[in-house]
Amino acid sequence: MPGADVTVTTTKATLDDVRLGEKTLDQARSDRSISFKGNEAKFDEFLGLLVDYPFWFNIVTP
Repeated sequence: MPGADVTVTTTKATLDDVRLGEKTLDQARSDRSISFKGNEAKFDEFLGLLVDYPFWFNIVTP
């Protein structure tokens, strides 16, 4: 995309693995399941903006 700081090429499964902590970003780079074109620090900055919620939380309480 013209004007983008970084372009990320990956699968949803890899992105899920990174977000869930099952794979580090470095591991994903090493096994080539994720690649970047541009400023990779911008992707790290984006990940830092996402909120980590506990997996188990009450949706409805009595």
